[in-house]
Amino acid sequence: MLQLTDRDKTILGAIILEYVATGEPVGSRILSRKYLTTLSPATVRNIMADLEDLGLLYQPHVSAGRIPTAEGFRFYLNDIIELRALPRGDKSLITRQMSQGTGDIRDVLRRASYLLSQISQNASIILLPKLSTFFFRRIDFVRLDESRIMVILVSKAGMVYNSIVYGEDLSQDKLNTYANYLNEKYINVTIKKMRDGLLKEMTGEKTKFDSLVRDAISLGVTALDGFEDQPDLFIQGKDAVFNNPELMDLGRLRDIVNAFEDRGRIVRILNKVLEIPGVRVLLGEDLEPIGMDDFSMVASGYYRKDVPVGSLGVLGPIRMDYSRVIPLVGYMAKVLSDLLEEEV
Repeated sequence: MLQLTDRDKTILGAIILEYVATGEPVGSRILSRKYLTTLSPATVRNIMADLEDLGLLYQPHVSAGRIPTAEGFRFYLNDIIELRALPRGDKSLITRQMSQGTGDIRDVLRRASYLLSQISQNASIILLPKLSTFFFRRIDFVRLDESRIMVILVSKAGMVYNSIVYGEDLSQDKLNTYANYLNEKYINVTIKKMRDGLLKEMTGEKTKFDSLVRDAISLGVTALDGFEDQPDLFIQGKDAVFNNPELMDLGRLRDIVNAFEDRGRIVRILNKVLEIPGVRVLLGEDLEPIGMDDFSMVASGYYRKDVPVGSLGVLGPIRMDYSRVIPLVGYMAKVLSDLLEEEV
């Protein structure tokens, strides 16, 4: 493991603070004048050269100052950073905004995504929970014609899903009877447990003698199979990313646009966040699968009853203000987890 002296850490930390603030290569003179007044520019320059040899800094061209590498940022995050408490104003804004609006979990998560982007001034990404993790409230069947039935599924959190299934010609009265059976039997269990229960009932004794139960279960299974359990994303604040000076190159801008469009890869990265509790910072090679190895994502899972159900993150240039964004992401994850305890 890389070992640095306290003085080396102080200089690396100062370089990162200045680079985060300006986005420009950092020279020894500005460091000596602004951060390290007891050290001469020559001394600072020598230590910067040593840090460059260690792969923590690089020099874009001979006459320029230094820029932290991904490894430099990683060392800073592991050994140097001093996190600030989230400002009281940000906390009260989040608490106030998240307590408003409807109980629909999509509305809750959309507001969370908006707040993360607005406060961090970067892009925000929220991975929604899968349908199977929600608690069942009710299901309705609506006859459209002799072969099509609309299925309306409502979760306890207020999520509403619609799909069309095909089957035999059934009267609306029969459909209502089937829906009533399912609503009475499966209320307040997860969608996954509901489906598992229906499959178990299909092989039970009761279905052999009770045609109503058999038909209700069969339609219930068909209805649930009609809903995709694929994860969904909310992404907000992409303009904040595009406006960064790091993306003045049109080719790089095109790459980032494509990365945002590849939602499947973003989902895979966010799913990895769920494997380890707490706030994680992904940068460098962590984001290489989505072509953003010069970017950073501060991410965390959010939970229901200590079980991870989704994740959220702030995505921006690698020179992100981590001391502010890390506590922001952690606080938002806690707020969402608390809301899910109450409502889902």
